[in-house]
Amino acid sequence: MEWWSRLVGGAPTPAHITPKASISSDPQARLSRFKRTFNHILALCNKPRQPENEQPLLYQLKTALDRLAVLIREESRASIPHVCLTFAASSQLYTVVSRAAIVSQYEPIISSAVAIFAALVDSEEEDLLSTAPFAKSLMRLVTKVVDSNNVLIGIETETDILELLFTISAKIRLQPEILAVWFRSTARPDLEDVFVKEKRSFVGITQRDDFPLCYIMIDRVHNDGRIGDFARTGLLYIFEATGRSMALEEWVISSDLSTLMASGLGALYSQLSRELSILHPDATLPAVLAMSDYSTTHPRATAESAFSERHQAHMVTFLSYLAFWQDVLDHCRSADVKQTLLDHFQILFLQQLLYPSLLQSSDTDAGSSVAVLTYLCAMLEELQYPDLVEMMLAYLLNIRPGALETVPSTPVTPVRPGMPPRSPTTQRRRQSLMLLTAPKDPEEAMEPSLFNLTDLVLNSARSSNAQTIFAALRLITTMLNRQRKYMFGTLLRTRKESSIATIPEDGPAPSLGRLQIDSSGYGVHHVPPSQTVGAHELMLSRYTDLVVALYGHVFPGETYESVCEDTRYYIEAQAITSLAAQDIEQTPNSRTLPRRDPLLRALTARLENFFTDSLDVNLALTQTLITMASCIELRLDSWVTLDPAVARPEQASEMMPRPWHTHLGDDERASGNALRAALQPPVWSDDIAPALYTTLQHLLTQVEHVRKTIPSLDSLLASRQHMLQASSTPEVALSAPPSLASSPMTATTSTSYLDAVQPSRNLNRSRDGDPLSADRSHKATNRPAVGSDFSVSNARHIGANMSSVSGTRPATETNASLPGSSLGKMKQSMFRPPPPEVPSTTDMLMEKITFTGTTEAQAVETDGEAEERSASLNHVLTNIVVLQQFVLEIVAVIQVRAAVLGERELRFC
Repeated sequence: MEWWSRLVGGAPTPAHITPKASISSDPQARLSRFKRTFNHILALCNKPRQPENEQPLLYQLKTALDRLAVLIREESRASIPHVCLTFAASSQLYTVVSRAAIVSQYEPIISSAVAIFAALVDSEEEDLLSTAPFAKSLMRLVTKVVDSNNVLIGIETETDILELLFTISAKIRLQPEILAVWFRSTARPDLEDVFVKEKRSFVGITQRDDFPLCYIMIDRVHNDGRIGDFARTGLLYIFEATGRSMALEEWVISSDLSTLMASGLGALYSQLSRELSILHPDATLPAVLAMSDYSTTHPRATAESAFSERHQAHMVTFLSYLAFWQDVLDHCRSADVKQTLLDHFQILFLQQLLYPSLLQSSDTDAGSSVAVLTYLCAMLEELQYPDLVEMMLAYLLNIRPGALETVPSTPVTPVRPGMPPRSPTTQRRRQSLMLLTAPKDPEEAMEPSLFNLTDLVLNSARSSNAQTIFAALRLITTMLNRQRKYMFGTLLRTRKESSIATIPEDGPAPSLGRLQIDSSGYGVHHVPPSQTVGAHELMLSRYTDLVVALYGHVFPGETYESVCEDTRYYIEAQAITSLAAQDIEQTPNSRTLPRRDPLLRALTARLENFFTDSLDVNLALTQTLITMASCIELRLDSWVTLDPAVARPEQASEMMPRPWHTHLGDDERASGNALRAALQPPVWSDDIAPALYTTLQHLLTQVEHVRKTIPSLDSLLASRQHMLQASSTPEVALSAPPSLASSPMTATTSTSYLDAVQPSRNLNRSRDGDPLSADRSHKATNRPAVGSDFSVSNARHIGANMSSVSGTRPATETNASLPGSSLGKMKQSMFRPPPPEVPSTTDMLMEKITFTGTTEAQAVETDGEAEERSASLNHVLTNIVVLQQFVLEIVAVIQVRAAVLGERELRFC
């Protein structure tokens, strides 16, 4: 009607009524609305609780609390003055909210109360976080809800509570002055002596009432999801605050927080299975393992599979908690608190749990050695904090204090000047801890001086159990990549070839090839490289001959280029690191590995059984040897290349005199003669051949024996290389990598190798702490891998897209085995069955190949007893492909080391 009146010009339209001013812009109106809601909550709380009306009452109270939380949020966003927040602080409404939630024991009301506290904390008004009643009300609510076990709450509510506590921890980190409200110390260090005398079952004083926020978070640091994230990050902020509060520092040292953290780590480690099987299940068996005699059956059914969801979940939880330990030590700003944590890690975890599991491990009880070695490998891949790494490896390897020599850089400044590195409280705490954990009978004490990690690894490398060998080799490779300085003198009985000397300030700077200088004014003196250029070229030629013989009298030039590229990235990364190193152990060619080294002999003896050993063992073995040869700290003398001490140079022919020779000075003539001598190759004889070369030459003899037994071996190998490439090559276009060198020896270079053969593996996958930089990984990950790249941890991602030998097989392999077949006829006959007189491919691949013979290295390991070993042709084919790639990588390592290190690797005069 109003619209019609305006249209016809009738009665005038009444004036528009102006609405009232918005409540959000009127502080008094907001306050009035806020008080009404709060008074409604008070009225509901004062009503008597009766069974017939309790549920409606709880629902009304929950609705009112939600309304109050919304009003607090709106008030925080409204224009000042924030009269509602002032009223909330003066009336202490949070005490009413906390009491209502505790009495109700009703999760929806508890959730609404937590939302109100979160809104008040986020408002940052009226200094609520520095108000003792506010902190007391909040912690009373949280403690009653999450610690009393009288109230069942869901994940969402618990997450909200931990998020609120995390917010408070973040506020404490930014405003250290409010810590006194949330923490009060009632610690009495003198009581600890009483506890020690009474032999209490715990270490430290439990003081939950002093700092309940800290205890609630530490109880949940191992949780998954957001609850664990909030707890861990919040606790990091608490430990960071110890550097700004002497009271908190002393309280943490004397409390049982360190004990709880170490015990939690031990409990998660104890969840891991003692009997572990690292065999791949049939459903996820990688193709490279399927093309061998790999067995997926464990002899004992009680051993847990490393690929089970349960085990992987436990490993993720344990490693995440170990990472949390590192974060705590990294964030802790108190030297005494940090030392207390390290003491508990050593005594409660290393000495009381990890070392006993290592000591009690066995190779005969379904894989306890496999389990311990696998867990140690995972821990070393996760650990990055130097103090934890040094404490763990120094104890397990029985390294004496001070045995790891380093070049001093800058004076170590105490965190708190004027105080000793360890306070009396810290020393008393460690003494109490050692007293409580000491065995009753001193003779029963287990010490690494009797049996340590070195003994376990060496015994496992000599084991007859393929899983034990594989786990030991993986651990060795991990230590070589990440913590190699702890291997020198323990697992590797190396001899040091360097010394320390001070460089005079007014003296000339020596050549970089002979001396490395760091910022502290110290220099690391090298013994000059003893390998001459002539010896280097001779060894390169000898290993190249092995490659040519293994590949069927051709040299894989394109594959070699890719191998060199990967090797160059790895060695260059080490060389760059060594230039700025303050550690003697990183000096190039500073250590000599004796030929009689126990670990080297064990690896060489294992290499003798290459064609009959399990394929995963061979992949791990070749990766370990390549990693050792790529360590620039280790000399290659005697085990990879000729030992200069026993090699004699060939008799140099007389140089034709030139007219300009008469103009040379004595120094120039001497330098020329020295250069000529260095370029002269030494006299080669089998009795001085390097250990690795001798073993590879023996394997080549076995390959030639197989080639005579199986005339079509080269065709079968080409087909196997195609199959391996097809099972791992990503469907992306690969760009040609830049070349370092077309071949190690120009005379033997040939680019007619089959295009199907893949480039080298990604040497030692780059991770945090790995010598390789990220620049290398982006190229290596886009390249197909074959040969020794197929370690079980990486090959499992390939997928089992190749059928087993007994099932359907590619037609290309069927025709490759036909006598007289060629690649040109293969396409024409790929669908034709073989002639009746020719055995099927399956029968041929299942044929057993027998190997005999014992070399010096193997004789030591087997007490001189030669034994016949046999494997199927299918297994031998895949191992030959792995061996081809391995020898090619050895050639690349020898050449690239010389190219990158230069005068630090070779002697030119």
